Amino acid sequence: MCEQAAVDLSPEVRAGVLARFKSLRKAWQNNPALRVLYQRWYERIREQLPSHALGPWIEIGSGPGFAAEFIPELELTDIVKAPWHHRCLSAEKMPYADGSVGAFVMLDVLHHLAAPARFFQEAVRVLRPGGRIVLCEPYISPVSSVVYRLFHQEPVDMKVKPLSEHGAEDKDPFASNQAIPTLLCRADGQRELRWLFPELQLTHFERLAGLSYPLTGGFSRSPVLSMRLWRVLLALEDRMPTAFYRLCGFRLLAVLERTQGPS
Repeated sequence: MCEQAAVDLSPEVRAGVLARFKSLRKAWQNNPALRVLYQRWYERIREQLPSHALGPWIEIGSGPGFAAEFIPELELTDIVKAPWHHRCLSAEKMPYADGSVGAFVMLDVLHHLAAPARFFQEAVRVLRPGGRIVLCEPYISPVSSVVYRLFHQEPVDMKVKPLSEHGAEDKDPFASNQAIPTLLCRADGQRELRWLFPELQLTHFERLAGLSYPLTGGFSRSPVLSMRLWRVLLALEDRMPTAFYRLCGFRLLAVLERTQGPS
């Protein structure tokens, strides 16, 4: 059972979530290009983590558990506990003492939260000063917007406020809006974040992954290119200037650091 009463999913929903985790793990094993990209992303995430001496590193929404391969120090968590998770918890009500956590890692999780502000409120409470939230999420660029809207099952709604509650009573753990992280990192989103949570400061932001990402086929389709051609494309993207990813990026990496308080 979960440690938090807030995670009150039905047995049917729990079974569906576990089935989804297993399906993702199977797709992962059959897609070497996807594994290459995730390894790169977790390496970038690790570079942004504070000293482990500050406090434990917690991954929220670990899902299929890929992080364990790349950052074994992470404590893996999710709202449904699979055998590879350390504990089950809700991002909106966490079982950690005030000022006891060094970092939170979230890969493709923030845009699934019905009430992101509730998570940030909890994160401010449990993070030590200097602790960080490291996010790797979809980025909505002119090119990725078209691809996500046409070929991805998750919606993109750029008209919402990123810290408002998006169907907070919806019990579907996979409900989402891929636009939330991009909106949060824009000027308006940052102003709203600073107003609500002045203890959180955006200290790092970068755009990642060009067409190499969708051409892996993701977790639901077969790769579009052979592995050899895909690696050529990836090498070309590595030489592109940062302006290229502003136009064609599909992912973002952002770091929010817990400061002592309002400056």
